[in-house]
Amino acid sequence: MTYIFIACVGVIIGVINGMAGGASIISYPALLAVGLNPLSAVVTNALGAMPANFLAVRHHQVSFAHLMRENARLIVASVIGTLIGAVLLLNMPITTLERLIPFLLLFATCTLLIPIPDRPTGMGIGKETAAIFGTGLYCGYFGPGQGVMVSATLARDARRSPSLLNATKNVIVGLTVVMSNVVYALSGHVNWAYATALGVGAGIGGNFGGKWATQMSVSFYRRLVFTVGLCSTLGLFIKYY
Repeated sequence: MTYIFIACVGVIIGVINGMAGGASIISYPALLAVGLNPLSAVVTNALGAMPANFLAVRHHQVSFAHLMRENARLIVASVIGTLIGAVLLLNMPITTLERLIPFLLLFATCTLLIPIPDRPTGMGIGKETAAIFGTGLYCGYFGPGQGVMVSATLARDARRSPSLLNATKNVIVGLTVVMSNVVYALSGHVNWAYATALGVGAGIGGNFGGKWATQMSVSFYRRLVFTVGLCSTLGLFIKYY
């Protein structure tokens, strides 16, 4: 029954991540609720949520190879950041991580409030690359909320349509997560049974999320994730403080 619960959570986060990002804020507390420690929950969550981004991309008209070529600079910056973050995470005592987790989850939840400009003016190549590097560093260290931060950064460039922005976000986040997951998989902290259940659900949900991304508003999903994130953050503050 526990694995069915995690798989159902996976479907939900897959749909939301495929459409807008940020849904790992939901799955991370779910993994804590079934008994994983904070470090195991972080790495298991990252592995389990990975399929959603790639399955969502196939519903966009721009090819995966084209997106990689056009965004190679951002992908490299994000990957370097995430490898540094993953190493920092795995070398931190769990007791220290437990004290930081409520604040990290609160930060991840608040990323949903990042404004998307109505009239993008661009950030410049250097600033955009630095911002994406920062999201990669955050991804390697914790993860939930990275997709929203990447979307908010990419949206500053007016040349990206909503559909292209979503596809680009999915490729950057997907490849970044793959690289951090290689480090996580070798760490010995992954609960593979839960990661598999979450991944199956996320894959199913991501398939539909990418299909629906340009067909409906994501405001409801953003509000849902924000509410769950705040409630989970409150619970973690009570638990660890």
